[in-house]
Amino acid sequence: MINREIQLDMLQRVAEALGPDLRKKMTFVGGCTTGLLVTDEFTREQIRHTDDVDLIMHVMSYTSYSALQQELQAHGFKIEVPDDDGAPICAMKLGDLRVDFMPDDENILGFTNRWYRKAMETSTYFNLAPELSINLISPVYFIATKLEAYNGRGKGDPLESRDIEDILNLVDGRPELVNEISTAENDLKIYISQQIEVLIKLSDFDYAIQSHTYGDKAREDEIYERLEKIIEIGK
Repeated sequence: MINREIQLDMLQRVAEALGPDLRKKMTFVGGCTTGLLVTDEFTREQIRHTDDVDLIMHVMSYTSYSALQQELQAHGFKIEVPDDDGAPICAMKLGDLRVDFMPDDENILGFTNRWYRKAMETSTYFNLAPELSINLISPVYFIATKLEAYNGRGKGDPLESRDIEDILNLVDGRPELVNEISTAENDLKIYISQQIEVLIKLSDFDYAIQSHTYGDKAREDEIYERLEKIIEIGK
């Protein structure tokens, strides 16, 4: 089974377990959705396997979040106790699959991503299978949330960052992304433009691109051209 098929299977398992009512309240985000957003078949086949599924939701308080966890347990999810392996406080398990349920309000668990709420508001329906649809993050907000995540946990090392890997997959594998960013809300496209400009100046970012393309110079040039266009969008 290729990585994209593994990702689809993971997403479908989670979507089916949630059921229609809970699915409506949540948006699928993160690396496991990369294959749904990439439109170039070659890039899609190169996407790495990820070991978890990420979802975001809106809850008003920690009490509401706890009630949601109880509801999720009734659907087969189990609370994952944080340990030294790095499982976050928002993690649950569906069988052997880790699923992170992340609130859009920092006050709930002490962390969030500034773009989560807007990502939920602008999500679109995606059909995983007949009669099985999910709320899927848009490509532009995918990039924004990944940039924000990298700033929080990337430690300035783009070569080892899965967030940067996901960003490069989308830049490389979705030719229409540049135009989508250019028509996005002003604060969003400026943020993406500025953050890409910071990244592209890092010495190890060159190596991250080379690693992504396996040394394919033509693909490297295409990625750099798209990144430069994204930078110009915000100026």
